[in-house]
Amino acid sequence: MTGALFRPFTSRTLSLANRLVMAPMTRSKSPDSIPGPEVAAYYRRRAEGGTGLIVTEGTTIDRPAATNDSDVPNFHTPASLAGWRRVVEEVHAAGGKIAPQLWHQGMMRKPGTGPNPEAPSDGPSGLAASGKQVGEPMSDADIADTISAFAKAAVAAKQIGFDAVEIHGAHGYLIDQFFWDGANKRGDSWGGDFVQRTRFAAEIVKAIRAGVGADYPIILRFSQW
Repeated sequence: MTGALFRPFTSRTLSLANRLVMAPMTRSKSPDSIPGPEVAAYYRRRAEGGTGLIVTEGTTIDRPAATNDSDVPNFHTPASLAGWRRVVEEVHAAGGKIAPQLWHQGMMRKPGTGPNPEAPSDGPSGLAASGKQVGEPMSDADIADTISAFAKAAVAAKQIGFDAVEIHGAHGYLIDQFFWDGANKRGDSWGGDFVQRTRFAAEIVKAIRAGVGADYPIILRFSQW
């Protein structure tokens, strides 16, 4: 069984030297949300260690309330994208493959925190994890802009040279909040039964696929139900 981990993996759109995948881990080492030389060196060391695929720490899309931590890297400003390009170059120079994890915290982000403390937190129904009403449900315009922001980030990832892209749809963050009936109390087409609650994630994947084309790997991370 152990030997299987070290065998090459090949799909139609991605080839890896082995089946070892480094999971995303928040580092909070990107002041002003810009991944610098320390971040590039960190990921290069992991590639040098022989990891088949590195999935970066969560990196936020272009929504004002995507994160509560200004030291978490974003994936939309020119300076941050330049930093990510350096990360890709270092990982590739070490023979590795890498994908960014695109992230929005949703209602897990406390109001009044992060790079844009004045922005209200985004969520399907404005509910905190406790079930307390702490904000307003996202409007249709908010939802459309968020879907667009995920797609824009994925297109940027491909342009920069990332080998794939991962969407963070797990662990109680925004996409996961749409999945769960405890967090998604909407009565429109973005809520209701299980199929309707998956619509937000499905539309994100569709928008990304339209932007990156048929041959670019898209990974969706989700929690078990």
